[in-house]
Amino acid sequence: MPRIESPTNPRIAAAVRAVAEGDRMLLEGKRMVEEALDAGVPLEDVFVVQDGSEEEGEDFLRRVRGAVAGGELTTVSPRVLRRLSDLPSTRGIAALAAPPHRTLAQLTPSKKSPSSSSSSLFLLLDGIQDPANVGAIVRCAEAFGVAAVVLTPGSAWPFSPRALRASAGSALRVPIVPRVVPAEAIAWARAHGASLAGAEAHGGEPPGAAAKVRPLVLVVGSEGHGISAELEIALDRRLTLPLGGNVESLNAAVAAGLLLFVLSRP
Repeated sequence: MPRIESPTNPRIAAAVRAVAEGDRMLLEGKRMVEEALDAGVPLEDVFVVQDGSEEEGEDFLRRVRGAVAGGELTTVSPRVLRRLSDLPSTRGIAALAAPPHRTLAQLTPSKKSPSSSSSSLFLLLDGIQDPANVGAIVRCAEAFGVAAVVLTPGSAWPFSPRALRASAGSALRVPIVPRVVPAEAIAWARAHGASLAGAEAHGGEPPGAAAKVRPLVLVVGSEGHGISAELEIALDRRLTLPLGGNVESLNAAVAAGLLLFVLSRP
């Protein structure tokens, strides 16, 4: 295997730039790389610190080599891996992969009931700017059987390192369609007869009232400003979680998780 010692190496600089621009995903650590392999994600360049001399490590690297598409497996110094990853400590391996490319046209909501194995529950994130929130919500989406997650252009990139880590690999399995303008999302929902249900801090109906509505698109707005005006006007329903004490609202990821829990159970 080739080896890179310097963090200023052109290949490393190109990799850092591709991740920063969203052209590539950075898969950090053995577990995330294994999640990608299990999800059938083609790996490109793979950078490892250890030499794979241990039997278990060699088995893992053999699997990685077999999955590398058009790139190569390269050993690097710890300094190089620290340049690639923003983690406080390196995890021994990092890989590059192209983000999955999906479009709204590939999503076809089902009118089947919530008890059906075919999910007709979707999630629309409108301007969620914190990558950790986006990742945590995608993780909840997989846990509660959401068919796909759609994001408006103001939302954080769901395949950034922070978002990927927060999703614990769910972003590699759940269909995600980023950068969808509100008008396009509304038109898609209307074309498929899907109801738009917005998460509102106050004044909405109990979430359970929409548990049997299908197809359903749950809309979660930004942390600071809520749902954008264009989507707000198009909502068919507004859902509000009952809160106690002096709590005005919940973190976007917590609220999304609670709402999905209720909506996924008939």
